[in-house]
Amino acid sequence: MISTLRKLSGLSTDIAKTSSSSVNFNANLPVTIEVLKKIDPLRYRLRVGRKELTTKSQKELIAGKKYWANFSESKGGILTISHLYPQPSLFDDALFTPLEIDLFCNDEGFNSTLFKTFLLENLSREELDKMLFQTYGYMLLALSKYVVHLPLLWNAQKHMVQFSLLGTQNISFYMALEHLGPLRGTWSNRQLNLDVMYEKSLYYLQKEQAKLGMITQIRLAKEIKPLFDSADVILDIKG
Repeated sequence: MISTLRKLSGLSTDIAKTSSSSVNFNANLPVTIEVLKKIDPLRYRLRVGRKELTTKSQKELIAGKKYWANFSESKGGILTISHLYPQPSLFDDALFTPLEIDLFCNDEGFNSTLFKTFLLENLSREELDKMLFQTYGYMLLALSKYVVHLPLLWNAQKHMVQFSLLGTQNISFYMALEHLGPLRGTWSNRQLNLDVMYEKSLYYLQKEQAKLGMITQIRLAKEIKPLFDSADVILDIKG
């Protein structure tokens, strides 16, 4: 199961290696849009890649929030943003860590006891950075709800991986990836059932699914929520 999640993350990393750091307005995959400020009831200042622009939105957006969205530019130069979906609050840049998932694995796979011990030992360190304390705190709180929450930085890309510790036949998981958007799935007996929110992500994964090395069923879903997010708990260390 861990190797399957790694392969899915690898597909997202492959996209980053071949894409420009600036905006591709005819993007083949979802892009991240940051709402910088609300100008009036319909107009917003946005950041997409390295570019800033002002546009209208009938859907109310939240200043400071990031969204996945489809982005395109017509031949006449008209920019179109569609299918905006808010990114989880735990997908914030500051809450990620360059940990390796293999740190918590043994011959039998992911070791939740080893994972919990690591978190408790690090949270007890007096010199621990405040943001890292918050990150580990969320990871421990998720574990108390039988969810493994892994906000990992692989190849300078954010990969938010979550999977449930409940159930042994079918393992439920959630992933938030910068270039594919949110994914939800179950893994059982070397078969992967995967839900995505964007048609572009669906087509890309269908094209690349041979790299996963297993039977894979991929479908579109209207909404995909994390197994655990900061809205589920209260953890405030800003004081």
